[in-house]
Amino acid sequence: MRNDHREFYVYDLEIGVRKAGAKVPDMETVVSVWDKLSRANRCHPIQSGNMTLLIGQVEINRENNVATILVRLSNKLAPNSVYSDPTTGDFNEHIKTENQGSDFACHVLVSTIQEENKPNVYTCIIERVAGLTPNLAQRVLSKFLNFEFHEDTTSFQYRSPGGGLDRAGQPRMERCCPHIELRGRPSDSLVRDINNGRIHGISLVKVEQNTPIAGAAFLTKESSELKLGIDRGNLPANLWDNLRTAFQRNAGSYQQAKIRLEMDGTKRSVTVDIDAQTGAPLRDLYIKSFEITDIRPLLAQSARQIVPHLRDHAIPRLLEHRTV
Repeated sequence: MRNDHREFYVYDLEIGVRKAGAKVPDMETVVSVWDKLSRANRCHPIQSGNMTLLIGQVEINRENNVATILVRLSNKLAPNSVYSDPTTGDFNEHIKTENQGSDFACHVLVSTIQEENKPNVYTCIIERVAGLTPNLAQRVLSKFLNFEFHEDTTSFQYRSPGGGLDRAGQPRMERCCPHIELRGRPSDSLVRDINNGRIHGISLVKVEQNTPIAGAAFLTKESSELKLGIDRGNLPANLWDNLRTAFQRNAGSYQQAKIRLEMDGTKRSVTVDIDAQTGAPLRDLYIKSFEITDIRPLLAQSARQIVPHLRDHAIPRLLEHRTV
């Protein structure tokens, strides 16, 4: 990670609920919760307290309908930082105290307007930072909603689908705790490589119950893989869209798909794991991304608050990927 360069991944962020018939809160409501708990200095300890996740700051750009969230991670397990000057021989190690951890921060920008024809789905971009993965950002964003649900009994209320009145004669209300899901958007290179016929193999993967293997009680069955044949003389013009449709139709039985393909311009083969229901790549390699270069002033690996000049570079790029 360079101090004048940042890469952002592009995701579909979905606000989800697990209760049938529950009303899903909109992004404005969710962002207000993140802002409230950020101002209250809430933290989410993980890894037996050796790491702590928090939200450093939340801002909303009303002109562009974009929220910026600074997600931070304090990691006690990370090594001490060291600075050196080889020309003079200077060598400075910064020793952490017992309660200190190396701090990492990433900017998460999300549209406050949902995607066209995609209920509860919003365009989201996440700064790539070593030590702070998008999964960790998703974890703290969901956890803060969970905090709010359990600590404020009036949060995330909605009219009961069954109607009726409560004992006070008011409309009967229900509650449901929302959560955040991230799905990486397929990169142009993935679609291009697949459509150009560089596929070497396709499999569907079914998650199995952890049942022991006969004769080896220490081994259990976790998944089974169905290898598919490819009729190369009958490939459709837009292979990616057809594959995605086929995966989705079989997602009830096979939750993931694996595509082994040759990377464009190389002889190197890679295996791409795909979520069968959504078509989202499950690894960073083929998630859509973009770069921001020549950033001035230079950036550190963390910040107490949102970095304005990085935010201002990133907002127009998010708008390029948004369809509203």
